[in-house]
Order: sequence, then structure tokens, then C-alpha cells
Amino acid sequence: MGSVWRDARSIADLGQNMAGWLEGTVPSWPGYGADFGYEEDVDVRHLIPVLAAANRAGFVTTCSQPATDNGRGSRQRAFVEGIVHDRSPLLSRLLGLERQGFTVIRGSRTPHVVLTEQDGQPFTTLGYRLPRDWKAREWQGVGRHALRELRQHGTTLNIVDMTWGRDDRLWPALANAIR
Repeated sequence: MGSVWRDARSIADLGQNMAGWLEGTVPSWPGYGADFGYEEDVDVRHLIPVLAAANRAGFVTTCSQPATDNGRGSRQRAFVEGIVHDRSPLLSRLLGLERQGFTVIRGSRTPHVVLTEQDGQPFTTLGYRLPRDWKAREWQGVGRHALRELRQHGTTLNIVDMTWGRDDRLWPALANAIR
């Protein structure tokens, strides 16, 4: 992991670095095991512009997936997870996505939501209680000021389009919310 992460002093800095990782200019991020950028995953390339913009705006995305439905029992819901500063005006705009019909879950105690099914069975879900020190573990190696800000002011959000296979609503709504 490069010094860009150690040099980060804020959630905003982490967002800039994450945007670089998504675009392939930063080789890794602390919570991700592979040394390649998100751009190498063909299924998600179309998400990179909006996710990079969200990160630059202050919504540090940590997980996402496009919606798909192959019509044979394998399907996904569009979903994004990230962290935003609790004093940022962006937080209220992201929470406002709920008024547009999206499920917005704030905090680390998430209800059980199936994100992916394979052969008609749940495969990937939200629905876990994160350990108290998860931010320190996931962001190990970032600057101490950035880690402190994550712990004290980072609000975790999970945003889900509950309609299976619909990939044309969440990403434009997210792009609008970060403007």
C-alpha cells in the first residue's frame, strides 16, 4: 500500500485516493485484498465514473455492485456502500435518496437484505453487525488523522435499489445527489 493512504488526513483525502483506485492510478486500498483497480472488473466498468465522482464528493465507497438478472435464477440488486462525514451536507442528500424509493440504511447494524441470488437462493446479503473496531481493521495503514476522523465522524450508508435487475436508477440518482 502506497504512501497516499498513509498521508491521508481526512475522509475527503480517503475519497480522493479511492477515486484514484477506482480509476487505476492508485494500486490498492487498505480494505481490499487485490493489487488492481476496480477498472479491471469488466462487469462494473460502467460504474467507475459515478463512483469516482462520489468519492471525490466525499462519499467514500467501499462496496458496490450493478443490478443484473439473467432470467434463470441469478440476479442482483444495484447497491453501494460507503462512508460520509457526519457533518457533511452530502449526508442529508444521500439520506434523501430514500424519498426517491431507494432503501438507505444508516450505520453498521443493517437489516437482512438479499443483494444477490444464485439459482434462486440468497447468495450475497446485507445483514450483519460490524465489530466495534471494523474501521480500524478495514482502514489499517491510513494516516492517523484520517482514521480518527473515520472513527469519530464517519457515517456508514448502504443504498439499495430493491428492484432486481434494474441498473438504470440508482447510479443517476447517486450522481445527482453528489452534485
